Amino acid sequence: MSGRPFRHKALLPRFRDAGRGLVRAYREEPNLRFHVFAGTCAAVAAYAVGVSGWEVAYLGGTIALVLSAELVNTAVERATDLAAGGRRHPLAGAAKEVAAGAVLLTALHALFAATLLFALRRDLAESVQAVFRLLIHRPLWLLPPAIAGVLGLFGGSRHES
Repeated sequence: MSGRPFRHKALLPRFRDAGRGLVRAYREEPNLRFHVFAGTCAAVAAYAVGVSGWEVAYLGGTIALVLSAELVNTAVERATDLAAGGRRHPLAGAAKEVAAGAVLLTALHALFAATLLFALRRDLAESVQAVFRLLIHRPLWLLPPAIAGVLGLFGGSRHES
C-alpha cells in the first residue's frame, strides 16, 4: 500500500482508483480477459447483423453484467484469500464457489442472449454469413479488436495467491 487512506474525498482520486482496479483485474485475471474478448466478439457480431434499438441495450447490458460479475468474483477471491491468511477454510471455499456461481449464471444468460439475438430473431446461418462478410469486406476495421482480443487471451500476468 502507498500509505494513503482507502477513502478519498475528492472525485478524481476515486475514479483513478477505480480505473486502476479495472486495469489490475484485466492484467491479472485470465477469465476477465476471456469475457472481454467474448463481449468484443458479440459486439462485432451485433454490428455485422445490424442489431439496433432494444437489442443493442440488451446486449450491452448483458456484456456489462458478465464483466461486473467477474470483477466482483475477483474481489471476493482476493478478500477471501486475505481473510483466510493462506489457510483453507470451508467458509472461504464456499464464498469463492458462490461468487464463481454468479459468474456462471451471468455467462449462461449471455449464452441465452446470443441465442436470442443471433439465432432466434435472425437465421443463424444468415448471422454467420453477415459476420464473414464483415471480416472479408472490412478486415482493417476489425484489426484493433482482434489484436486486443488475442493479446487479452494470451497476455497478462499471474497474481500470487
